[in-house]
Amino acid sequence: MCLRALVAIEGKTGEEDTISKASKLLYLLSRDSLENVHQSTESKSLVGLSVNCEQDAYKLYNDHAFENGFGIRRCKQRFRSGNVSLTMKSYCCWKEGKKLQKGTENKMYTKLDYRTGCKAMLQFSISCDGEWTVSKHIIDHNHAFCAIGQRHLLKSHRGVDREYLEFIMLMKESGTKVSDVHRMLQKQAGGVSALGFTKRDAYNVLESERSKTFDGTDSNTLIGIFKKRAEVECDFFFDFELVDGILTCFFWRDGQMRSDYERFGDLVVHDTTYRTNKYDMICSPFIGMNHHCKNIMFGCGFILNERVESFVWLFQTFLKSMGGKHPISFMTDQSFSMATAIKSVFPGARHRLCTWHIDENSKKHIMHLRKKINFVSLFDYVVKRCDTVAEFDFYWNELNTVYECSDNTWLKRLYSHKEKWCPAFSKDYFSGGVLSSQRSESTNRSISRRLTKTATLCDFYKMFCDVVDEWRLDENGHDFRCSEGTVEMILLQDTLLTHARDVYTLEIFKVFQEQYLKGMSHFFKLISQNCHDYVYHVWLNGVDMIRHSVTFNRHDNTVTCTCKMFSEVGIFCRHILPIYNVHCVKCIPQVYILSRWTKAAILPNVNLSVTHGTDIMSGKILEDSVWRVQMTRKFNSVLSASAAFPEARQVCDQGYESIKHFLDAQRDASVVDESASRTILDPPRSRSKGQ
Repeated sequence: MCLRALVAIEGKTGEEDTISKASKLLYLLSRDSLENVHQSTESKSLVGLSVNCEQDAYKLYNDHAFENGFGIRRCKQRFRSGNVSLTMKSYCCWKEGKKLQKGTENKMYTKLDYRTGCKAMLQFSISCDGEWTVSKHIIDHNHAFCAIGQRHLLKSHRGVDREYLEFIMLMKESGTKVSDVHRMLQKQAGGVSALGFTKRDAYNVLESERSKTFDGTDSNTLIGIFKKRAEVECDFFFDFELVDGILTCFFWRDGQMRSDYERFGDLVVHDTTYRTNKYDMICSPFIGMNHHCKNIMFGCGFILNERVESFVWLFQTFLKSMGGKHPISFMTDQSFSMATAIKSVFPGARHRLCTWHIDENSKKHIMHLRKKINFVSLFDYVVKRCDTVAEFDFYWNELNTVYECSDNTWLKRLYSHKEKWCPAFSKDYFSGGVLSSQRSESTNRSISRRLTKTATLCDFYKMFCDVVDEWRLDENGHDFRCSEGTVEMILLQDTLLTHARDVYTLEIFKVFQEQYLKGMSHFFKLISQNCHDYVYHVWLNGVDMIRHSVTFNRHDNTVTCTCKMFSEVGIFCRHILPIYNVHCVKCIPQVYILSRWTKAAILPNVNLSVTHGTDIMSGKILEDSVWRVQMTRKFNSVLSASAAFPEARQVCDQGYESIKHFLDAQRDASVVDESASRTILDPPRSRSKGQ
């Protein structure tokens, strides 16, 4: 233990002290390396020593091996006749035996051969009462021992403690690379020698731990998590479908998602651009937009293929989980199968194509056009900002004429679906306007950065829960700001703006105030007046190609505009607001205040945490990690100071043994036995193309 601690240099009190310690370390390492060139006999014999169990026996020889500079392996064992109790157990040097030669042909790759036929070993005799006593110890080796600076690389001296494993798992689930976590732990411990495991060891133990969490199949484990959540959460919903025992599709949502859908379910964005690499299953989250114009999750499903029947099952299951409530607008990527399923399951919903996906696809199909001057700005205006059909036709023709792209196949195909993506054709349906196109972009950013090439269903589920956690914490922060803070208005004495600030959330008020200020620069002209009804033309001089008509009723303050921004977004447009000013309307009529945009949509006591179905408590691990850093520094300081004093080394050894015996006495073994009622098989693994 003391030799391992010598490698760690701790307590940097100054440049001279650091150089002095580094010089001592280099001297010890170089001296040890020179001594071990000819050293091949162990320092002492262990014959006669006794321990109580196999773990202690292995540790006894392994610690002895580290002090001398070699590794060990478990070797032979002998049982008593008639039962399974051991009578003999032996351990050998890691260089015992020789590699078998399999054929004489040349191979492209062969593993390094470390074996030299070393005969060194340690043998235990086990009595009937379980006492392990060293009966034989061969201390002569036929090879030189390893230097101190290399002993941590021997396999028997490498291992990831449970505390380190849990910390690495926590950091990995939080989006930190394993290599970065290992680098941090290495610095904390004082070097990889003192840490006791390499970066490759960390990757291997993570893979091993992940396989242990499965009860035979990835699918069984995931469905088991759903069942446990359904038992403890009153409104947790999940469903799945099997074909020949193989999981082909599943869906789940929690109670908070159902509550969110009740408030914000008028718009659903369904994205199918994410796949698990292991099975190539399609991840299909259902996303909405909350009262802060931020993402909100309604549920998530997985399907094995993009057939119509798969989407029908998924949409019907989603609808069932939400009590049969249909959305007003259903926004997706371009897919014939999805469009057919939406028409079947949501016949009353307006199917829209997400403009973010259109923009991303344009980078693949018309990149040569996007490189031309001003093409992107004109294309963006046509796709996202045309208020009327006449305006769309004008700018689409201008796009084709100026850039000579009327024969482009992709643009032709895009034009044939113009009713699904151009705002001018869907103004009568609520969709959140341009704001809705940000749903897929932010979701893609949240999910894709966490995906790995070997992600399993359980990995994806945990990642999904982390994303939902982040979104809910973000919403909670915005709720707090809305409840406790007040934004300063640009026009301080304006009563209409004051009312909007009191009613709307901060983000929506910003949109309202922006429209209000834009309206101040617009021209308007009274066209006709009939009793209480006034009709105005409103336009921005030199910019708008058409003049929008605003009809205002002075009796009840009802108003309409031909731009139809209110029916699409639920907020007054820049054409209506100056007319309200002309007629001295001091507050927004109640009929025009959508509850989804107001501060009243803030719900108290919202559960911000998503249950992951794991036993690791993040808060406890973080607390433990802080304590571990503090204690590591203290112990490293003590070890560095004790290295030069034999008495101090002995005290350190005694303290270590005392703590170890205390922990052994306190440790309770608990075995949990669970049996699955039926086995659900994983989907067939996908063979991805080479990169």
